[in-house]
Amino acid sequence: MKRVIALCLAVLMMAAMFAACGDNNDGKKSDSAKSVDLNSVLNDINSQFGISESSVQGLKKLESTDELDRYYMISADDIKQFAAERSSSSTDFTEIVLVEATGSDAVNKIVTQLNSRLDAQRSTARSYTPEAVEMLESCEVKTNGNFVYLVINDKQSEIVSLIENTIK
Repeated sequence: MKRVIALCLAVLMMAAMFAACGDNNDGKKSDSAKSVDLNSVLNDINSQFGISESSVQGLKKLESTDELDRYYMISADDIKQFAAERSSSSTDFTEIVLVEATGSDAVNKIVTQLNSRLDAQRSTARSYTPEAVEMLESCEVKTNGNFVYLVINDKQSEIVSLIENTIK
């Protein structure tokens, strides 16, 4: 009986140790503790890849969470910070959406909404701009901790690499 009690206590201590170590917010291990300014990341993307200049009519920067909600149905309650640009042209599908979510539930909601947007853009391209379908098919919503991002552009893989290197 003493061995069973000792074993139970040992298991409880191990569980407490893992729980205490798993939620550190000192910036070393926790994905949510990363401090990345998403507006700076978006500016780096534009300067390195000339996205705004190469877009048909330029890109519109989304300034408020209301705009993010209007275009992507992402709630302000799920967002810590964001940076986003999208083309206003019906023939240019370029969009860059970078979001830091408030937690894992918010990450799942944002991924769902961005995937819906990507599916809608693919559907539109199939109907009206078949030359953009291949580019759109290679795009996908990505996550890294509490960061969620969608890049729709022909330089998507290079832009995603820049984003991933910045937020790791």
